[in-house]
Amino acid sequence: MRQILAQPTCIVGVGNPLRNDDAVGALIAERLAPVMSAAGRHTVINAEDVIENYCFSIADSAVRNVLVIDAIVGGGAEPGSVVLGRLEDLEAADGGYSTHKLALAATGGVLRHHGKDVWLLGIAAANTDYGTAVSQDVMAAAEAVIDLIRRTYPRDTAGYPRDTAGYPRDTAPAVSRQCLALRAPRSAVITADRVGAHSKEF
Repeated sequence: MRQILAQPTCIVGVGNPLRNDDAVGALIAERLAPVMSAAGRHTVINAEDVIENYCFSIADSAVRNVLVIDAIVGGGAEPGSVVLGRLEDLEAADGGYSTHKLALAATGGVLRHHGKDVWLLGIAAANTDYGTAVSQDVMAAAEAVIDLIRRTYPRDTAGYPRDTAGYPRDTAPAVSRQCLALRAPRSAVITADRVGAHSKEF
């Protein structure tokens, strides 16, 4: 995460607010937008379930990285498990990687063509049926992701530190400890109880 946010980044939350856990990416974007976008270095977009509508505006922007946050299904992961990796690596991995894989794959191709590095931070969903309730494990993972991004965010006018000094290691909520098994060589799996230990790696 440190490597990604060291350069201008567009954080894109993807999710359908009417499909329970599928809303998690949109919820995270809503929480991050006031503090991240205010600084001007990074941008945050709540794309809901139409990321393709923002594809060309992101492609034409000055950002170097695009970090997509979305619910993931398949792969046998426990709800609340978190995976971070390059989108093309996760596309090639066995099992599911996104609840919006077709739109995300097409958008990722366009963005890469325009010189962007596209990353996916996925949170394993428990329930993506119609409804407006986000499960406890998924919400806990969302809080951990928000905490990780805010602690990794370089210091700027938003006032967040360049490193994690002064932040207790146990601030992240406890979520599932089971990792999502992927074959992608550049992907990395994190769980909220290990966010502090891994923050320097990402």
